[in-house]
Amino acid sequence: MSNNAETLLRVENLCQYFGANRAVDDVSFEIKKGEVFGLVGESGCGKTTTGRSIIKLYNITSGNIFFKGIRIGAGIRSYQVAIEEAKKEYKEKIASASPEEKTRLANELKKFIAARQNDIKKARFDQKNCDKEYSKKLIQEVKEKYAPLLANGDESVKKDYRDALRKAKKAKLATQIQMIFQDPIASLDPRMTVREIIAEGLIIRGERDKKVIDEKVYQMLERVGLVREHASRYPHEFSGGQRQRIGVARAIIMNPELIIADEPVSALDVSVQAQVINLLSDLRHDLGLTILFIAHDLSVVKYFSDRIGVMYFGKLVELASSDELFKNPIHPYTRSLLSAIPLPDPIYEKKRERIIYRPLAEHDYSVDKPSLREIAPGHFVQCNDAEFKKYKAMLK
Repeated sequence: MSNNAETLLRVENLCQYFGANRAVDDVSFEIKKGEVFGLVGESGCGKTTTGRSIIKLYNITSGNIFFKGIRIGAGIRSYQVAIEEAKKEYKEKIASASPEEKTRLANELKKFIAARQNDIKKARFDQKNCDKEYSKKLIQEVKEKYAPLLANGDESVKKDYRDALRKAKKAKLATQIQMIFQDPIASLDPRMTVREIIAEGLIIRGERDKKVIDEKVYQMLERVGLVREHASRYPHEFSGGQRQRIGVARAIIMNPELIIADEPVSALDVSVQAQVINLLSDLRHDLGLTILFIAHDLSVVKYFSDRIGVMYFGKLVELASSDELFKNPIHPYTRSLLSAIPLPDPIYEKKRERIIYRPLAEHDYSVDKPSLREIAPGHFVQCNDAEFKKYKAMLK
C-alpha cells in the first residue's frame, strides 16, 4: 500500500455512549484505500462498538464518520454540550459585566448557539440522507450513460437502462461497507439456506435475475474455498471454519470497498484461523479490498495489518505501523499487551516477564490532560505534555 493512497475512511472524534457508559470516547483515525488497519485491545475496550458505529448499526453519540469523502455518520452530543457550556460561561461573565458588555456577550452567545444549532441540523440531515444523496448521484450517472444509447430505440438497451435505474434507486453508500462477524453461527440465519444467506444482499439491492444471482453465489462459494453443492445446505451442516467462509462470501458478494472483520478468527481452532486469515489476505489482493481488522490476538494482527491502533477503555492510546509498534511500543498499555504474547519456546516462556498496566500509577491527568500526539512520523500516542517529553526521549 502506498503512503500517498487516498483516504477511504476517516473517523473524527467518534463517541459512542450508552447511558453513563462511554464505550468509545473521542477516537480518531484514517484508513487508506487498500490498507489493512488493525484495531486491538482487551475485551470490552470498544473495538467492536467502533466497527458497528462505522457501519451504522448504531447512531453515533458525537463525532463524524466520512466514507469516500461523504459524511455517513454524525453525532450531535458535542454540539449540545458546547451550547450548555456556553450558557454557563455567559451567566458567570454577566454577573460583573457592564450593561454594554452584557449586550455584547448576549449577541455573541446568540451567534454561537445559532451556529451550533446549524451544525446539529446538518449532522441530522447527513446521518439520515447520505444514502439518498448517494442514490441521486448514481441515478444521474445512469441517465448520462444511457442517454446517447437510448436514442437508437433498442429494446435490450431500454431493458438494461430500467434495470440499472432500479438498482441505482435502491443503492446505499453503506452497502459498500460490509462486516464479517465474530461468531459465525450466530450471524447466520439457521432457517435460510447458504444460497439465500449469500444472495440476500443482492436481492435487497435490486437484482431480480435468478440466473445471475445463482451464478454469483456459486462464484463466491468457490472463491472462499467451498463448492456449489453447499448452496442448498443450512448453516448447522457446516464446521466453524466453513461457516466463517460463508460469512466472508456474504460480505464480498456485494463488491464492497471496505470490510470490517470483527474478530473473524477468535471463535475458530488455531489451524482454521490460519486458513481464514490466508483467505482474507488473498481476497484483499485479488479484489483490492480495504480491511478494518478487529482482534485481541496481537500475533495475528502483526502478520495481517499494515497499521495498528491500540484501544483501552474506549480510548485510542497508540497508533503506528505494524513494524513500528512492535519495535518501539511506547504507551504502557501497549507494552503490557505485547508482554502477554506467548511464544512456543519453553526457555523464553520461563524468563518472560508480564508487564502489568496500572493506569492510576502510570499517569497523572488531574491537571495536564492527555491527547493523541505524534511522537514520531506516523507514530501517535495518547499522552500529556510531561509524558510527551518522556516518550520522545524514550525513542531517542
